[in-house]
Amino acid sequence: MTDASLSRIELRFVDAAGHRRVLSLAAPFGASESNGVAVSARLEQALGGTIVRTTIVNRGADAVRLTCAIFEVATGFAAAAPARFFKHGYQSWSASGGFDIDASRVHRRDSAHFITRVNHQSEAARPAEFPEAQTSELFTIVESSEAAERVLAGFVGAATSLSTLTVSSPEKIIARAILDEVVLAAGAHREIDPLFIVAADGSAARMAARWADAAGRWMNARVGAPFQRGWCSWYHYFHAITEEALRANLKSLEAMRTEFPIDVVQLDDGFQSALGDWDTTNAKFPGGLRKIAGEIRAAGFKAGIWVAPFLAARDSRLMSEHPDWFIMHEESGGPVRAGHNPNWTTSDDKYSYALDPSNRAFGAHLRHLFAKLTRDFGFSYLKLDFLYAAAAPGRRHDPGVTRGESLRLGLEAIRAGAGDDAFILGCGCPLGQAIGIVDGMRIGPDVSPFWGSTASGAGDPSTVYALDAIIARSFMHRRLWLNDPDCLMLRARETRLTADERAALAATIVASGGMLLISDDMSLLDAEATKLFRAVVQIAAEIDANAVREPVLALDLMTAGDVRGVIIENGAGGAIAMLLNRGDSAVRVQTSELKLGAGEIVAIDLAYDEKIEIFDEIELPAHSARILRVYLSPRERST
Repeated sequence: MTDASLSRIELRFVDAAGHRRVLSLAAPFGASESNGVAVSARLEQALGGTIVRTTIVNRGADAVRLTCAIFEVATGFAAAAPARFFKHGYQSWSASGGFDIDASRVHRRDSAHFITRVNHQSEAARPAEFPEAQTSELFTIVESSEAAERVLAGFVGAATSLSTLTVSSPEKIIARAILDEVVLAAGAHREIDPLFIVAADGSAARMAARWADAAGRWMNARVGAPFQRGWCSWYHYFHAITEEALRANLKSLEAMRTEFPIDVVQLDDGFQSALGDWDTTNAKFPGGLRKIAGEIRAAGFKAGIWVAPFLAARDSRLMSEHPDWFIMHEESGGPVRAGHNPNWTTSDDKYSYALDPSNRAFGAHLRHLFAKLTRDFGFSYLKLDFLYAAAAPGRRHDPGVTRGESLRLGLEAIRAGAGDDAFILGCGCPLGQAIGIVDGMRIGPDVSPFWGSTASGAGDPSTVYALDAIIARSFMHRRLWLNDPDCLMLRARETRLTADERAALAATIVASGGMLLISDDMSLLDAEATKLFRAVVQIAAEIDANAVREPVLALDLMTAGDVRGVIIENGAGGAIAMLLNRGDSAVRVQTSELKLGAGEIVAIDLAYDEKIEIFDEIELPAHSARILRVYLSPRERST
């Protein structure tokens, strides 16, 4: 039995005189005090593991600033043993996967542009003792080749801070609650989000699902929304979407409702008068948002809209009228840059700037804006994008709020304005802070109308890179929210995706159990696209229904190979799986290696609408996927 346990707690803070202090607690814990600051910890046995609850109290006469709380977890693994860890990404688009421990202390983002690091890391610059290459966000799993069990450590709460877990050596995990030098007033106290530690002999994917279930329960995750089917303007029109194009697709969707049974029509980026001014439109949308939403609803669909609520550009009314609503750079004193996109602004300055939800006036603006979008205009589906901006580093209006709390305050204000009935989809969002507020969450980067590089961790926008993320985070579906694997592109024209690649995208999306949105000019879709969509709608709804009981699990969460997949039990003793060949060459996979059970296997080739009975091996062409149905017996198969 692996002896995983908490061995040490450390609080780092800055006292009233500006001196950096360290306060330590060692097992069996309890309480400790220094310089008027006290830390207490209690360990609770729950969920088959240990939950660590920590409280900080300022008993002194002066305010202090809290830097971080550190938890050292002993895994019980040998320091010299070959081992891997799961490196979980920061936000929706950030990569997740298994890596060798101590393979490198250098990461490609170490020298990247500031905005890239703000996008994909909870800290724009990692402290030297917590290198990015060895640091995971929110939770991690460590597995050693010399032990039967794996160890998971992760924060099951995320309301009060961002958090990381660093694995520099197999024998320990350093979990850290990032407190951003937040002010703790004299007499005040602060609870640290609870840390969960568990050792088990299950697969890494099942352990990840166990963490997600615990986090979802702790933070009252919203997992009850119905299965989502819809259309989105982005992946055909991008910023060039017009009111006329939207209306043409709406008419097609209304006429093709039998072939394409969808519920939501969502207008994406490209309608707004300026980045930050979300209730007014540009010249491409002369009718305005109220009219657009009304037409969508009149056609029998829910009206959806895209908003980036924590960003604004210099040519916006919001930035001109409210310069005090922004996160400010500590040194220059100007607003913090959090994005760069020439399509977002007509000004020479192509940057977008991070807004500060700790400012109560901005919070009131968010509540009013989203009440207007939902209750006045009629949009009931809200896609919130680039949400990481609210957690950008810098000086905030309220020094008593961490970056994690600032993000959550903004999301809470949006939910309060939109109301409980609106479906809120998070995107570009640090994941933990959104649990219990959003109904859906993007779990990977943007798909693209091309396949892209198969180099592991390449990070360039591409369909294959998105597929990696969909598989890695499949365990979150119906535990933290409804997973959004991003849009399915069905068209055979005006795309660089082959038939196999389009079917691989479809197979991965539906096998994840998550939301199913298409994103094509509907006039480009032919009979083959219609057949593909109707097939995947049925499978996706079935898997989503099963996911209420059983998580969708990666076949191997720690893999770095080109053959990847997911599996979910179907409730009848069988299973549904998806096998993906993301590589550039055909492969043959032995069924015995997949551990799918002893039943009969039938492979569904979505690209060519074929069913193939599988015996000892499965052949997968390059850039292709198969849906696999595993039957316990011929009788089950016949039913």
